[in-house]
Amino acid sequence: MLVAELLIDRKGEILDSWVDQVLATYPADGSRIFKKEKDKFANPVGVAVKSSLWSVYALLFEKNEPEKIVESLEHMVQIRAVQTFNPSEAVSMAYILKRVVKDFCRKDKVDDHEGWLAFEEKADILAYTMFDLYSACRERLYQTRIAEIKSGNSFTTDRGCPSKLLDENAAGETTLKSITV
Repeated sequence: MLVAELLIDRKGEILDSWVDQVLATYPADGSRIFKKEKDKFANPVGVAVKSSLWSVYALLFEKNEPEKIVESLEHMVQIRAVQTFNPSEAVSMAYILKRVVKDFCRKDKVDDHEGWLAFEEKADILAYTMFDLYSACRERLYQTRIAEIKSGNSFTTDRGCPSKLLDENAAGETTLKSITV
């Protein structure tokens, strides 16, 4: 069997394993919810990850249109850019895919060096694209943060609701002092 045939014949199993391992990069509680909940309103992260990975897989290995993956990846990368992932963890999906496909190749005893190189090249394109998108998202976040600081809006975003601050300040000042006559 060739790697290209494996990618088509075992698509569902490969994608399920890939999605499962990507969702496992989240903390245990979140990962469990992301894997079980199917409603896109109750589980926007899990649904975004699954739909993005399925779309990317189709573009790379079925339609052979790697130039169109940016659109499919953008939403998922934006989500991961605002979360507490290190950059390497945020874009690790391409490397997780390599590991998953390598495991399937071992199980099915696929010995197709040329096919593996072609697959690896597409997985590398995925990794480079994700890193570029991640960097652009983080840059936008930093620019937004700088604009907030310059405009003075960071006061409200850093400390919460301004009326709550007034309450906290007033609570600290309400101690009565006794006056001796």
